[in-house]
Amino acid sequence: MAPVDYRSWTASPLAMSKTRTSSSSTPSLLGSSLVCGSMPRFRPSANVRQGFILFTIYRECIYYINLRHAYLLSPYYSKRLSSRTVMFNCVPPKYQDAARLRKLFGDTVKNVWIPRDTSDLERLVKERDETALRLEKAEIRLVKMANRRRNKQLKAAAEAKPETVQSPRSSAGGSERSEDPEKGHPLQESIVLPDVNGSVAAQWIGASERPYHRPLANFFRRVDTIKWTRNRIKALTHQINKLRRGFLKGEGRRLPTAFVEFSSQADAERAYQTLAHNRPLHMSPRYIGIRPDEIVWSSVQMRWLERIVRSFMMHALITAAIVFWSLPSALVGVVSNIKFLAKLLPFLAWITELPDAVTGIISGLLPALALSFLMAIVPWLLRGCARLAGVPSLSMIELFVQHAYFAFQVVQVFLVTTLTSAASAALTQVLKDPLSAKDLLADNLPKSSNFYISYILIQCLAVGAASVLRAFDIFRHHVMAKAFDNPRGLYKIWYRERPMHWGAIFPVFTNMGVIAISYCCIAPVVLGFATVGLYLIYLVYKYNLLYVNDSSIDTRGLVYPRALMHLLVGVYLATVCLIGLFALRSAFLPMVLMIGFLVFTALVHVSLREAVSPLLYNIPRALAMEMEELDGGPMADYPQDDFLTDADITASYPDFFDPVEEDEGPAHQVNGSRGVEGASGLMASVNDWSTNALAKKLQTTAENWGLAGPISYVSYWMHPDPSIKPGFILRWLHPGTFDDFSTLRRMIPGDLPDPTETYPPDYARRAYWPPEMASPAPIIWIPRDPAGVSAQEVEHCRKVVGCSDEGAELNDKCRIEVEVDKAPFWVPRTLY
Repeated sequence: MAPVDYRSWTASPLAMSKTRTSSSSTPSLLGSSLVCGSMPRFRPSANVRQGFILFTIYRECIYYINLRHAYLLSPYYSKRLSSRTVMFNCVPPKYQDAARLRKLFGDTVKNVWIPRDTSDLERLVKERDETALRLEKAEIRLVKMANRRRNKQLKAAAEAKPETVQSPRSSAGGSERSEDPEKGHPLQESIVLPDVNGSVAAQWIGASERPYHRPLANFFRRVDTIKWTRNRIKALTHQINKLRRGFLKGEGRRLPTAFVEFSSQADAERAYQTLAHNRPLHMSPRYIGIRPDEIVWSSVQMRWLERIVRSFMMHALITAAIVFWSLPSALVGVVSNIKFLAKLLPFLAWITELPDAVTGIISGLLPALALSFLMAIVPWLLRGCARLAGVPSLSMIELFVQHAYFAFQVVQVFLVTTLTSAASAALTQVLKDPLSAKDLLADNLPKSSNFYISYILIQCLAVGAASVLRAFDIFRHHVMAKAFDNPRGLYKIWYRERPMHWGAIFPVFTNMGVIAISYCCIAPVVLGFATVGLYLIYLVYKYNLLYVNDSSIDTRGLVYPRALMHLLVGVYLATVCLIGLFALRSAFLPMVLMIGFLVFTALVHVSLREAVSPLLYNIPRALAMEMEELDGGPMADYPQDDFLTDADITASYPDFFDPVEEDEGPAHQVNGSRGVEGASGLMASVNDWSTNALAKKLQTTAENWGLAGPISYVSYWMHPDPSIKPGFILRWLHPGTFDDFSTLRRMIPGDLPDPTETYPPDYARRAYWPPEMASPAPIIWIPRDPAGVSAQEVEHCRKVVGCSDEGAELNDKCRIEVEVDKAPFWVPRTLY
């Protein structure tokens, strides 16, 4: 569309007037409008452009659905526990029974988990973990304190010892004193360590110098931290084990949630797609593909009425936040036209005296940065709202955030900023001549695109550069790591990746697509900047996903199709914007055409959503049959048709072909109404004959006029033969034909590991129980020291909690050196 846009702009009277009157042509060119009442040549380009966008979204949805189904049905994913488990919320008390659920869903049920209220157990486990970490810090402090005192004493002993001077008389056979300070120190000779707690450390520090604290339950009296925490962990462990045994025996209140594991993914999908209960909102909503480690257990306890009330309240709160967030966003939009405000408001007159470079930064760079920081805090607030609304998993929270954050982005970053920027630019002239308001708005609305050029450049270039450079990770690994003097803290820095919150990432770039689509007709230069910027972002995220990031949140591929549907908002806004500009220009015929296209877009959107949504949230049963056919399974042995043989028909209906003699009854009188019998068959015959005759006539006419070649060419592109080898364009135009499920299924590697091999032996007993039912106490990791304090502390701590000093060592300067590969609490990743 670039040639059309260029010709339309250069030929418009608006462009010619701008060229003659504007002294600075670049800003006017970037923000120029293609809308002119006397220039109709651009009108088809808008419809063609937006129709191409609609087809592209349709094409991507079809292709992505086939690709997603091929991945979800691969053995690497279909064998996972989450793919075979269905989560039912709002389960009535009658069905909070494993035997009843097995009877309801049949013999394909493998395991049933009905969690119980473990709030007391959760409190004890939390206290135990905090106590264990306090013990670890106290042990590290004790080891470092003892070694510092030891090094100080060894250094003092080495300085006090006289130097060894060799006598000339003993140069041949005289003896020489040892210069080894370890052997020379009197405390290191013939040490027999008593078997008491802290005996090694007591050689250098006294009992009053050991780590201590004042617990509230002890009325703030001073206690030895190491001894107190060991005794407390021992008591808490006993209470935790007692509660766990009670829950395993069936004690405790059952929660209105059930996790049902099935033998296969197909059985789980069948139960997921089946209406389980006859009452509304009972055993619903239900989810599939939720891993045990991403469940939000506070949401599991909600009943259906509480869930509805919370959901309404959170949606109302988010709507109010979107509305009232407009105040700071509007301020940012006003600052983007600071020159106009400086002429209007006397106290801002000093801004006009600044250099053009400075005012350009104030009006372009600073508002974009302020808007980026303003919107960065929104996702964290939305995640809290999602938890309060009862969203059951971390992946569903990201989908919730994506939907709400996109609304924030469109309203605040686009609509509010665009309207305030255009209004503030025309405010002075509107006050002087109110009748020129519509013309001024029509001229100034495209000018707000200058702000979005800066915004897109900052977002794409800055975010892309930051993602590649990863300055925060460099600072964390090479600056913060040196400040941490704790083995566990160093392990978290080097081994824990920051999670990828796709719910906050996608809306930012989806909104850029909406902005580009909305301005593609009135300021097409934005489309070029957005294309280049988003392509750079694509390259950056492709590299990071392949080589850097490892996301722990699995949305099962539902973020991308939702972003595609969000792009349709840009088509709506572009159409509405053109309708408004045509109305301001009094171009009524183009306005009517765009209104018709708006209705057409809405119909396409509704139809596409109804067609695509069931395929996104469900796996069709037919794909299981195709999988068996592709793998050469039993489906290949099924009969090819369902017709009965003559013997079967004769056996089932023995008198079917026997002649039957009917008794002659009384003669029936022929009525006039009987003449219409058989008319339907006659009309069908006439219809078929006329259709065939018309088709032959059209074919003959096309051949006589020389249209057979063009028709055959168009038919080749519209209805291609599936057996041919397609090119890029043909394959792109027909993803349902050349990129169907069977084609993409063959692209999935067949040598991927079996995820069930990583499951612990007792996963069936604790997989979907609350984490406090099986979480062990944290393993204490202290550094190994030359004085041997850590060796004795490890032996004492192991009586109540796991402890190790391997992989961490105290150097001569009493700084901890860690080999994170030897961390005692590292566990392999389980692909639930």
